[in-house]
Amino acid sequence: AGTVALRERRADWLADKWDVHARLAQLERMRGRDSSAFEVSERLRARALLDGLGLGQVAWNAGADSALVRREQELRRAMTELSRDVSPTAPQVLALRGTADPRTAPLVAREALARAESERADVLLTLRERAPGYAALVDGRTASWRDVTSRLPEGTAMLEYLLADSSATLFVLRRDGVRALDLGSDRKTVASLVAFARGLLARPSGAEASRAVLERLYRLLLEPAETAGLLAGTDRLLVVPHLELHYLPFAALRRPDAEGHYLVERYEIATVPSASVWLALEARAPARSLRDAKVLALAPVAAQLPGTRREVEAIGALAPGRTTVLVGAQATRRALEQAMPGTDILHLATYGVLNRRNPLFSHVELAAPAGRDGRLEVHDVYGLKLDARLVVLSACQTALGSGLRADVPAGDEWVGLSQAFLAAGAERVLATLWLVDDRATADLMARFHGALVAGKGEAVALAELQREALADGRMMDPYYWAGLSLTGGL
Repeated sequence: AGTVALRERRADWLADKWDVHARLAQLERMRGRDSSAFEVSERLRARALLDGLGLGQVAWNAGADSALVRREQELRRAMTELSRDVSPTAPQVLALRGTADPRTAPLVAREALARAESERADVLLTLRERAPGYAALVDGRTASWRDVTSRLPEGTAMLEYLLADSSATLFVLRRDGVRALDLGSDRKTVASLVAFARGLLARPSGAEASRAVLERLYRLLLEPAETAGLLAGTDRLLVVPHLELHYLPFAALRRPDAEGHYLVERYEIATVPSASVWLALEARAPARSLRDAKVLALAPVAAQLPGTRREVEAIGALAPGRTTVLVGAQATRRALEQAMPGTDILHLATYGVLNRRNPLFSHVELAAPAGRDGRLEVHDVYGLKLDARLVVLSACQTALGSGLRADVPAGDEWVGLSQAFLAAGAERVLATLWLVDDRATADLMARFHGALVAGKGEAVALAELQREALADGRMMDPYYWAGLSLTGGL
């Protein structure tokens, strides 16, 4: 994909390669080589974030040396162009079943490509020393199963899904190894179930209305791992979705038994884009407690969404000496950038807009200075100088990227607001999977921050919040609580 120049063409190129990789992973699994099957799954999956950075067309900060970052991006663009020059442009008859001999390419192009590759390797070495998070994301290396299992805490399982036209595979990783399971389904079946579930969950419809489809999804996606005994002794799940599974609230899956408990009643749950990206995020910085966090909370459209004012004021009251609250006209992009250094938690309570045709222009709304709009778009987020433990996107559909409602091929699934904040330097992002209610969300977010102030981690705070909502007659409908999704880690 790195040699496909246009972003849209790279997305299209990737879209029909997912099935090839999934079939190869399935073949490796059938040969009893579960670890090799997992690494096939990771190989192209991890590219989704890397290609999400584009060919250097978006800004990047995240604490990295800006000159080095610009040079790395320039070299990556140059290598793309030079690779096209080196590749043969006319059909050739080959005696061997291999690629065309690169020695037939123009000598100048081959030498220039070699120099660019050599210089980029040197730049990456320097970046690994100065900005390991950035280097890990652009270097294109994928993690082995041993890399992942050695970092998984006790009591935690990683569930990585891989969908294909004719198969669906689940990889279960724990500290003691990796197992691959055939789910006995396919992408079309999974996608239709997810769409049906979302149609019921994304509006207040009553918990029982969605029970049947959520139970079927539980049988399909979770029960094989439980039946195989692979989740025994675990109480935390790191979920690596694939394709349409990115838009499924795993917390709302229901056990197909008399009690019908939701998945969140047993597990703390977070999603990650890939095992390789999870390792890169974990390597950024040691875990930070949020008990004494410095908080920046913005409600730019409080006049239109009165619940957002109550929300940020409630957050400010929880930690009055450590919280900066900006409401209405105060909450501009400039004010955000000025207040952001040293911020541990960035909380945005506002409108969120998913751009259906170009997810790089999905945005959250900030206050608009005279003569300018207040949009903070995905491509803007990459350029923020962000070093936050947590970003909360308390707006509509902020966990969605391309693929679900965009005219973008499904292979290009790592573009969206949530992902952009991770790429810009955040360690965790709490976002939403559908249109959310103003008043109910204000109440839920205040409870979530209260748990953080009490010293609880994000995944624990979210799980407790969702369990409390289930016990609250006003909010027990999954519409209110299931759409909150934590990405980045537990």
